Amino acid sequence: MLAINRRPPTLQIYDSSLGPSGFPANTAVAIYDICREASGLAVGNVGGGDLALVTCFREGTAYVIDASGRRSTDAIVRVGRGPFDVVISTIRKKAYITNFLEDSIGVIDLAPGSARQFREVLRIGETRQ
Repeated sequence: MLAINRRPPTLQIYDSSLGPSGFPANTAVAIYDICREASGLAVGNVGGGDLALVTCFREGTAYVIDASGRRSTDAIVRVGRGPFDVVISTIRKKAYITNFLEDSIGVIDLAPGSARQFREVLRIGETRQ
């Protein structure tokens, strides 16, 4: 289970598998420092293990984090003004992020081994000022 928290600003990863008693373990696996005003969270596996993407409204960035809890933050990607929500296409190996303050959608390459991995490769929409 993954949860974003604003105070303190963290992404928290928990093991929620069932224990011998039949109840969830709910033990912390990892806690990552993230931006203030995190607004969206998506998790997907594009071939290199589960990735979590957290959008950061105030900063205009998205944090790319290893959702297994074994590594630190993989990347912080500039995506546009007011990133709000995010979805991951595991087939296309891309993340799509809505930029609320400029009416656009940013496309992030997530393909393992790609020269453009964890970079914005396309901005869809007419950016308003």
